[in-house]
Amino acid sequence: MRRAILLSLSLILGGCVPTSDFVDLRDEVRRLEAENRKFKETDAELRKRLEEADRLQKAGDIAKQLDVLEAKVESLRIRQQGFDQKLGELLRRMDESARQEEKKEPALPPVKAPAPSAKADDTAKPKAGGLEAPTAAFTPTAAYNQAYNDYLKGNYDLAVAGFEEFLKKFPETSLTAHAQYWIGEAYFNKRSYSQAIEAYERVLANYPKSDKVPAALAKAGVAYAELGNAVKARVLLKRVVDEYPQSAEAALARRRLAELR
Repeated sequence: MRRAILLSLSLILGGCVPTSDFVDLRDEVRRLEAENRKFKETDAELRKRLEEADRLQKAGDIAKQLDVLEAKVESLRIRQQGFDQKLGELLRRMDESARQEEKKEPALPPVKAPAPSAKADDTAKPKAGGLEAPTAAFTPTAAYNQAYNDYLKGNYDLAVAGFEEFLKKFPETSLTAHAQYWIGEAYFNKRSYSQAIEAYERVLANYPKSDKVPAALAKAGVAYAELGNAVKARVLLKRVVDEYPQSAEAALARRRLAELR
């Protein structure tokens, strides 16, 4: 996500965005980034406390402590999702500002071409129905946000279609792995668990270094559990705990593993 911010900022710096608008947007980005850092610090503290709780499994109140801590982690995840939404809206505004400024730039004078022959002139005439209107440039961020907004509204079929179109048009951006992950989430929320698993596994296979890998592993494990495949579910959930013990998804994995015993 941070790469997407830097990309949008570089586009604006290269254009002619009004100084006051840019300063406001830049300050908003900094504020959101500061808030995100606080979320991560809180998350780290909660994970530390979860690990301490794990070492106290023989204590009588361990289950209650874990429930409280996991509730806090889930609350933090919800707040993080709110941050992502704000950041997505900010990126959309930045893209829109850049496009508006591009429209204001004076067009270059047309180059005179030789007078066409009568035959060529007839060929160049538009057919019945008129000329097709040119479409505005659609940036990766705008395409991603459109699909993500459909997801947030619960329009999961539209979201899947939007993210799949994004993957076709923009296969190598900082948002590509995220788009693949949200396809899985859309299917998961539709209870189409087999399709969700396929989408999550594409994240693991195609984007192994993405920050969405822990979440994809965990949700694939949960999806297998929903399908009744407890063996496969345990394998994936244990990978989350073993390979990403400090992640927020590890708390979810531990809880689901306990339920599968």
